Amino acid sequence: MDTHSQLIGSEGLASLGMDLATFADGLPGGFFIYEAHDEERILFANAQMARIFGCEDTDEFLEMVGGSFPGMVYHEDLQRVENSMWSQNNSQQEKNVAHRGHVTYRIVDKQGTMHYMDEYGRLVRSTDLGDLFFVFVNDIAAVDQVPTPSTKGSGPGQHADGPEKIDALTGLRSMRYYHSHARKVLARATAVGIPMVDVFFDVDHFRTVNYRLGYEVGDEVLQRIATILRNCFEGDLLARFSDDHFVLVTRREGVERRIERAHELVSKLLPDMPIELKAGIYELAENEVSIPFAHDRAKAACTSTKGRYDLFYRFYDKPLAAGEKMHEYIVHHIEQAIEQGWIRNYYQPVVWVEDQTCCGIEALSRWFDPVEGMLPPSQYVDLLEETRLIHLLDRAVVERACADVRQMMRELGTAVPVSLNFSPRDLSLVDIPSLLEESVRRHDIPHELVHVEITESSLAEDRDLLRQVIHQLHDLGFGVWMDDFGSGYSSLNLLKDYDFDVLKVDLEFLRGMEGNERSKTIMHAIIDLAHDLGMTTLVEGVETPDQMAFLRKVGADRAQGYLFSKPIPYESVVGDFLRRFPPKQSEPREG
Repeated sequence: MDTHSQLIGSEGLASLGMDLATFADGLPGGFFIYEAHDEERILFANAQMARIFGCEDTDEFLEMVGGSFPGMVYHEDLQRVENSMWSQNNSQQEKNVAHRGHVTYRIVDKQGTMHYMDEYGRLVRSTDLGDLFFVFVNDIAAVDQVPTPSTKGSGPGQHADGPEKIDALTGLRSMRYYHSHARKVLARATAVGIPMVDVFFDVDHFRTVNYRLGYEVGDEVLQRIATILRNCFEGDLLARFSDDHFVLVTRREGVERRIERAHELVSKLLPDMPIELKAGIYELAENEVSIPFAHDRAKAACTSTKGRYDLFYRFYDKPLAAGEKMHEYIVHHIEQAIEQGWIRNYYQPVVWVEDQTCCGIEALSRWFDPVEGMLPPSQYVDLLEETRLIHLLDRAVVERACADVRQMMRELGTAVPVSLNFSPRDLSLVDIPSLLEESVRRHDIPHELVHVEITESSLAEDRDLLRQVIHQLHDLGFGVWMDDFGSGYSSLNLLKDYDFDVLKVDLEFLRGMEGNERSKTIMHAIIDLAHDLGMTTLVEGVETPDQMAFLRKVGADRAQGYLFSKPIPYESVVGDFLRRFPPKQSEPREG
């Protein structure tokens, strides 16, 4: 037996006078272990991980990243990284061979500086500890600063630099090589007056290839795509970023024509599976200081083509730059916006269909920025979810809503319930039942005056955790609603598995209902089904008296929409709406 292939366990290390921390701290890069399930909690990190993130020690590092692997990775790269690690490890385990999954991603250190990381991870299945990822990382820029011996006769197409400079799957240059040589290529081009661009490629729908044909076929397709790119951009600096992503530095002249040619060839690789090559292009300035800066902007341009079937490449332009600037502003100012009261609660009322008396209000947020003006939720909610900052917003909305319900009780002697929306991300970031319990106790309001709306997309997250959260909310006396019913594909199955008090029907069912008898039939059936399951129904998006008359006819319980009110400030709720649509003397308890 090859003794070098035997693992040295903790007892073996101890016998050598070493422990895990001592051993790991002696490694030339970062090393950490994290759980491959649930919150992906980090169980161990060496001192170098703290230094990579600009932290004094591992305690500060863990606090900075929230103690989890997702907290380490730059938000735009997280989904790609996790998909890659799982697919690489699962693929190799199916073949029953040892494998180190490799992926490149970005991190942002304590000082706000972005770094590109090379990661090699291994999935370890343990009966005692569960599935774990053992991960080794290096800062690409830091590695590239280390001098390496030169090799005579190494031309652009030769790979005599060593395996660390080559992508093992495609034979293209590695990201390490790309970052260390891109500036040299640009400098040579600038010296002779040749305009250059940085291009980021993404193979759209490639995940379907792996899913339907298997990872081995997926690897073969990537190799063929690499060959197409190499031929279309012969002699240029071309590298595989990770997964189905590639990067390129090439001359500006004719780049559109060459991208079009590559796009055409890639689209013909799998006639029965419409994969598509997308590209983002950033025009490099003379003496470009930061190649990662250029690469990020090319990637942003590529991302903007997602979902666009009429567009497969785009230059990084002024509208994209303005959007990125706004994204940075939101992320850097969310805490200040909450502290300064720039983010306020607005409420959209809900009425009983039978008599149009008010039976509740839904809490929504609006950002009134002193610099940027009024920001609609569509501009910041999704971004805060991506950056895992959404819990800050949701905490603020909960606190303000409970305070307003208390104020309503003081002013009017009664109050209507408030419903609160939580992001799917909150399940892993916030203890929702405890958050609500603390807030209602602090403001001394009845539990039945607070309802929780859970979107259908949330139900696709951790189902066991969500089921537990719903059970806890009911035990505490909070009502639980299913929001946006019908917006997804699995609603009926979800109704079977979860216990909801109110079914909130997506407004899409009402659009064009007047001329569509099928919409009316479906709406009627949904309302009957909800009642048979013991749920109250609420239809949102009601805009016309005819729609309201139809809801009354089919027995819907509640309605919400612009026919009654758009979202309005608390002062307008108590000062106007509740006077025009006064609540019943005794509202039924939900939950």
